[in-house]
Amino acid sequence: MATKVEIAKTTGFRVRAGQREFERGVEAHRISGLLARRQYGKTTIASRIALKKMMKIAGHTVIFGSVKVDLGREIVRKEADALQKAFQGLAATAQSGGGLLQLADSSNGKKLTSLSADDFAELYEATRLEFRLYHSNSIYSRTKVVALTPDAVGETGDVILDEVGRARRFRDVLEAMLPIIAANPTFRAIYTTTPPPDDAHPSFDLLAPPIGAELSINPKGNWYKSELGVHVLRITAEDAYADGIPLYDDDTGAAISPEESRRRSHDKDAWDRNYACKFVIGGTSACGLIQLDTAQRRGIGECQFFNVGSDLEFDIAMRWLLDKLTAGPVGLGWDLATTTKATSNPSSFSVFERRGVERILRAVINWKLSDPDIAMERARRIITTVAARSEGGPARKLSIDSTNERYFAQRARKELGALVPVELVVASESVELPGSEPMNRKQHLGGLLVSELDDNHLLLPPERYLREDWRLVKKEKGQFVCEPDADGKHGDTFDGAKLANWSLNSTSFAYAPVEREETERGMIL
Repeated sequence: MATKVEIAKTTGFRVRAGQREFERGVEAHRISGLLARRQYGKTTIASRIALKKMMKIAGHTVIFGSVKVDLGREIVRKEADALQKAFQGLAATAQSGGGLLQLADSSNGKKLTSLSADDFAELYEATRLEFRLYHSNSIYSRTKVVALTPDAVGETGDVILDEVGRARRFRDVLEAMLPIIAANPTFRAIYTTTPPPDDAHPSFDLLAPPIGAELSINPKGNWYKSELGVHVLRITAEDAYADGIPLYDDDTGAAISPEESRRRSHDKDAWDRNYACKFVIGGTSACGLIQLDTAQRRGIGECQFFNVGSDLEFDIAMRWLLDKLTAGPVGLGWDLATTTKATSNPSSFSVFERRGVERILRAVINWKLSDPDIAMERARRIITTVAARSEGGPARKLSIDSTNERYFAQRARKELGALVPVELVVASESVELPGSEPMNRKQHLGGLLVSELDDNHLLLPPERYLREDWRLVKKEKGQFVCEPDADGKHGDTFDGAKLANWSLNSTSFAYAPVEREETERGMIL
């Protein structure tokens, strides 16, 4: 086997201090992350790690998931060129260690020789590229290059996920990829990236350092353990500069320090992400991470999230709610959902209580049911539990999202109207406010809740599920949008809370006419 010095001489590649440190860390941890400045050589070191494993174990497979093949032709060709150069160096390294590294078309197993840059890029773009290290005429290890999408499953072995901060549907990718390494305790998963541009991206929580972590300048970078338990090596521009790796002026190409590079940058947030490796708060999420963290810290002991799977769990939730409610006004919100499978959206029922300027989300109760009668009974129990508190009396109003489940919502209003005023909210209905452009009720109610969050008025249940669910809600061109998560989360707790907040603060009548047999209390708010 070739020594490190021999490998460096053969490939013409100087192994940087941080790259060597990451190679060491990968040996120590089954799941690890490399958070490094742009153009540090993340893909190159990931390729070297893959080759090392291929050289070590005959017949081994490495899955190399690349986001670049999912981002468009120009970036694909640029990355293919970099990977082709890396392959040439790795081939020399393999030869010096007594092996033979060749390219193959993964669709038919055909060995490939004398490829042009365009041929290489075409294979890379079609995710048909495979690196094979032959230990003998019939036995080889391989690295299979695939698009970093949820569909890239079906193999077992080591998993290397490159540039995960730019991967679309990364939560789904993780769900698909992590079982790959579960088959064998010697298999490993590696994430490489710079921080994502959107703080709602799943890689933000996965790889961000703990709050208050002190990381000094170090040519090797600094290891830390993220809140989700991933060991991450961070290598900033300052760390790389201490290892003799400068940045370069955009115009003259002269070497400059990181401080000077940042001073000249027009987009300081982008520089901080790409070169200081900072997880910058911002992006398109409607609910800020800092504001949510503050609200959830304030909610410890005051608020609770219940994911109800049985009648016993629901009974526990009702006892907790009755014990915690005080004499403040209460608003109720119910985001309806009909469950047909495990990943269907859950129904979410929220109980807001007002205490001065504070809005306390006392309880968020989620369930997945296919029986509407049970759902109706649970709603009735929540309403009567609020009414049974020692002070304060019944809730002001129950607001129900009737956009999609209109018939069930009308039934709920009819059956529950004797217990509490019920308002049916259709998200698409327009709202005209003085001095504002026309908007729909989804925008209006969502904006009211986000305003309370931004004004630091909210106390929220300290539950990761709720934080992730609220962070799924995006603000795009003035609209609130939400893409479903892999486990069915769809901003349902956000929607239930905005309805409860509306019930707590509004004085409006029900939108649709109520049935004549309903009580006066069910008609008047």
